[in-house]
Amino acid sequence: MKAGRDAIVATRQHVIVPDSLVAAVSNRDKVTGAPHDFYRYPARFSPIFAREAIKTFTKPGDFVLDPFCGGGTTLVEALSLGRRAAGMDVSSLAAFLARTKTTPISVHDKREIAAWLAALENGNPRTNLDSYEIVDAEIYYYLRNLPDEARAFFLWIFERLTDLPKLRQQKFVRLVLLGVGQWGLDCKNSVPTASEFKAEFCQRLHAAADDFFDFVSGTAAANGLPRCRLPSMRRVINRSSEECDVDGRIPESWLPAKLVLTSPPYPGVHVVYHRWQILGRKETPAPFLLADQRDGAGESHYLLGPRDEDELVTYYTRLKSVFSSVRSLLDENSIVVQLVAFSDPVWQLKTYLETMKEAGYMEVEADCPIASKVKRRIWREVPGRKWYANKRGEIPASKEVLLLHKPCAIKKSE
Repeated sequence: MKAGRDAIVATRQHVIVPDSLVAAVSNRDKVTGAPHDFYRYPARFSPIFAREAIKTFTKPGDFVLDPFCGGGTTLVEALSLGRRAAGMDVSSLAAFLARTKTTPISVHDKREIAAWLAALENGNPRTNLDSYEIVDAEIYYYLRNLPDEARAFFLWIFERLTDLPKLRQQKFVRLVLLGVGQWGLDCKNSVPTASEFKAEFCQRLHAAADDFFDFVSGTAAANGLPRCRLPSMRRVINRSSEECDVDGRIPESWLPAKLVLTSPPYPGVHVVYHRWQILGRKETPAPFLLADQRDGAGESHYLLGPRDEDELVTYYTRLKSVFSSVRSLLDENSIVVQLVAFSDPVWQLKTYLETMKEAGYMEVEADCPIASKVKRRIWREVPGRKWYANKRGEIPASKEVLLLHKPCAIKKSE
């Protein structure tokens, strides 16, 4: 070996996976509880799984990292268990969700939101419906393909949103509004009226404010902090995780991350992260408008590359870049836990594992009952997979595999 070069040393290892984590991987329960049920981010994993993985591989005070944080499930569960947490995502919508779900509201905030809700009760979102046809060009882009009733309701809420005095109150309302929009529009063939949207929104917001306040109170207690200090325990970073090791926004004192818990974009699988599909699969970027975020990128921006590219070269190149950067935030005792699905696992899983190896990781085998494993790995059926499985029956993308990796030891050369 040439002088000055480092050698990566890899040996086969096992990691004990308790029965509770094996059961959590396969859990098919409907996601409930604040703030996870406020908005269903596409291809999210179960908070029960996230919680068990964090309990298995970390202890209170440890740092947990999610380089593809999506709707923030990892961050929410890590904080609730008294861990520090950081999440990165290229999507400004994902960053909004993760940040808002981990930003506490106060008793005063609850009162302001309740008073604001009361002021909405006698309003009619259908008043002057035709006036909503004239909006500026930027807003028109985000409203495209929305039915008139939905558009009227959203803009009616926006006109009144600034009556809330604090930005965190407005953001919390937007988070609930996103859930209502998803309820009424995403993958739907018919759309509620503006009045039905209003009724659903008012009911959800009233309950969400109480439930979220209770959640953040419990989470703050788990960290031994007042509610207002809870954001000091997390970082949400809106950027690609490539070169995340030089980003500088994760405190040095937190490092190394003991656990990387994530679900990256699935190779070759069609997942619409950045749009809602309504009325015969028409797409709308309205979620970004409801979150007061901006977008304009295509599907491949959120999937690490075009999903129909030959051999998914861009995807695997960028995946290697991400995990090579993440590796600098870990040590030899860290563990990487991923749930991944594939459009064609026959070759894609092999390439995925080769890419992780090139990025400086070795796969470790789950030491658990053999009945739960297929070829040394734990697989799960994904409940409610929307994409194409509902119409085409069972497809490869309706299964996920649990992948466990550890950073390879680096032996310094003379």
